[in-house]
Amino acid sequence: MKSLPETCSMYEAILCNISESTVRTAISYYGKKYTFDTVLRLIDRLADNLAAEFQIGKGDAVTLCMPNSPAALLLFYAANKLGAIVNLVHPFLPPDKLKESVEKTNSKLLLIYDLYACGAYDFGVTTLVSDSSYFMGIAAKAYYRCTNRRKAIGYIPFERYIRDRKNAHVTAAKFADDEAAVYLASGGTTGEPKIIVHNNRVFNVLCAKAEEFLSLPIGEYSALYNVLPIFHGFGLCINMHMCMLMRRTNIMCIKFQAERSAKQIVKERANILTGVPTMFLKLMQEKAFTEADLSQIKDVYVGGDSVPQTLIDEFNAVLKRGGSSARMYVGYGLTETVTVCLVNTRAHYRENSIGYPLSNTAVKIFDGKRELPPGSVGEIYLDSDQFMLGYLHEEHSPFETIGSVRWLKTGDYGYVDEDGFLYFKQRIKNMIKVSGVPVYPSEIEAVAQQVLGVAKVCAVGVPDAVKGQVVRLFVEPVAGADRAACERQILEECRRKLIAYAVPKEIVFEDRLPVSMIGKIDRKVLESR
Repeated sequence: MKSLPETCSMYEAILCNISESTVRTAISYYGKKYTFDTVLRLIDRLADNLAAEFQIGKGDAVTLCMPNSPAALLLFYAANKLGAIVNLVHPFLPPDKLKESVEKTNSKLLLIYDLYACGAYDFGVTTLVSDSSYFMGIAAKAYYRCTNRRKAIGYIPFERYIRDRKNAHVTAAKFADDEAAVYLASGGTTGEPKIIVHNNRVFNVLCAKAEEFLSLPIGEYSALYNVLPIFHGFGLCINMHMCMLMRRTNIMCIKFQAERSAKQIVKERANILTGVPTMFLKLMQEKAFTEADLSQIKDVYVGGDSVPQTLIDEFNAVLKRGGSSARMYVGYGLTETVTVCLVNTRAHYRENSIGYPLSNTAVKIFDGKRELPPGSVGEIYLDSDQFMLGYLHEEHSPFETIGSVRWLKTGDYGYVDEDGFLYFKQRIKNMIKVSGVPVYPSEIEAVAQQVLGVAKVCAVGVPDAVKGQVVRLFVEPVAGADRAACERQILEECRRKLIAYAVPKEIVFEDRLPVSMIGKIDRKVLESR
């Protein structure tokens, strides 16, 4: 496999074909295929038009509020070619929160998709809207347009900027190693919402490690089923960027629907599956998957949440019955390291562990600055060549220098065995993950606290067989308040202001919420109920 230049943007990297693959199809999207030559040509055309029409250039920021689609991929690399920073947010983010992200990142341009439920909302920035059906095959396009009549209106159509080029060809911008290329939202290592800043190098470095975690030589793979959205580090780096870099087909899924996805995986002969536990639980309920020929599947990776061993065992049994030699592998990483930096593989595997370090990654367990021996539980510290540049507009740093090494304090508890495998115990941070999507208790509490009749609130995550976790909201009402009315108002406000995953599944009223010795709500007590 060819190596990349030391200083290389992501756009420049995808021109290199470092695996020397002969696979021609870059994107398979609901019945239509696009070659790498076509995709690269569209990226260049879009970059030219963005520069001419909107003066997007070096150091500018653009925000993508998009599900997986060719439009998202094209804008990502076109912006990168121009030297712009791409801010990636969840496609279900409420308009107020999206505007807040646009403002915080000082974005010059915003791309949303046609089903984004915001009417003609004023985001305070030039806004493009993509027609999700534009890139589909004829049958899928007709079905999509018949079944999805809600449309975001009042914005500039995105697709006009990939149809014609009326401007001079722009050259690719150069990035220094300390310059931002990507903004990703995260709970940080403390559970509070932050924007993580990454350069180009970390994405290229992680993709170049593909041969370390794949079970077979890279020439044995041709296609990856991509359901993880690009606002997620894994979806962006391993699913999208690695496919472009290694010249493998990206089978795009705009929204996971178990029956359709099962048929698509089998029909298009995907070699690699990646997802969160919920996705695989639902696939195991579909005969189109469990009774199909699965021999083409070579690797399965699951993450984004705690993964029960029963899920791994049951899914492996389905793979075996379908004729696949693949196994489901669990990994560990943070958005601060882009995504996975430890992972179980065919070469390095331990049951119940969350992985073995990739190259140039070290993991140790500390209690304060005291390193703990193998088998001892403490805070997980990481050393890696995949580190972020920092948090945007934040002075807080999760890094700590011990000896001569700069370690990332993860905020997670676990232990390492004698052979270097990591085992996860619990999250120190309060962040909740619903279907693998980060949900922040502080945001839920801020919304609920504004409801008339609410005195105190505390949001916690509780286990759920399908979603991994769901939100339980504890409420201390004002004396004499109508609890039923409070509950209705809380749910109404949460649905209006929060991402769907953050809406409480259960609301529990307590006469008094437990407090600690210093007067703060005792979250641990509530989590144990």
